Amino acid sequence: MPTTWDEYRVAAERIKAADPAARIGSFPTDAPLKATLSWQAGAKWFRVEGDAWKPRIDDAPSQKVAAFWQGMLDDDLVFRHGAGTPEESKSRADGTSVGVIGASWSAGGMIAAMPDLKGKWGVAPIPHWGTPASGMYGGTSFAVTKGSEHTTAAAEFVKWMTTDPASMRARVGALKSPSSALPANPAMAVVAARAFDTSYFAGQDLYALTGAQVATIVPGWTWGPVWGKVGADFKDEAARSGLPGGLVKAQESAAAAIRSRGLKLAG
Repeated sequence: MPTTWDEYRVAAERIKAADPAARIGSFPTDAPLKATLSWQAGAKWFRVEGDAWKPRIDDAPSQKVAAFWQGMLDDDLVFRHGAGTPEESKSRADGTSVGVIGASWSAGGMIAAMPDLKGKWGVAPIPHWGTPASGMYGGTSFAVTKGSEHTTAAAEFVKWMTTDPASMRARVGALKSPSSALPANPAMAVVAARAFDTSYFAGQDLYALTGAQVATIVPGWTWGPVWGKVGADFKDEAARSGLPGGLVKAQESAAAAIRSRGLKLAG
């Protein structure tokens, strides 16, 4: 398995040469994955300075990542399938996509959607830029709205969902949609690891591998207050002019959206 992004590109070239219909995977031009890979490279898209927001979405680490993936796209080394699209699912099922960039929760989706591929896939740490590092690709949180009529009951249910071993075993062992998400609660991560059926990945300990990556998450990342607008504008511009241009547009969009909401923008 490639351990660096340079090795990943070499592997992509070899896969295409060996089978012109196959690719190492896909890279959809959407913001969540781009944010994760930028985070891994040391980017910090949003910072807080005093009482003001300072977006830096087109910073040097982000542009490095954009240039790498734009090169992969331009040289036809990856598919452009969007995450979760029928095209992506088909390419996984027929073997033309030989890899997937995902998170711990991705495993559960594959088990549910592609049971016939049991034993044919494995998991590995994401490639890096020279030093093991990672970012967070998605996540789940629970909240109770202020206007809820049953705040106490809702909070109690959230507590059960996140801290009770029975809840975790039920989520991981669900027949139709098993969860493979890595719990933030270390004790529940142990419960999940024991409950998870490792046979789909030929006996690999998914939770040991994903749990080890937590220590490599680059600190200092902050999610900004205008993520929805930034994500949409990045995706649109990236599709038109490429990933580097998408970053520039997202930076402009972030600054304008922060101002329009009456928030302070640092210079």
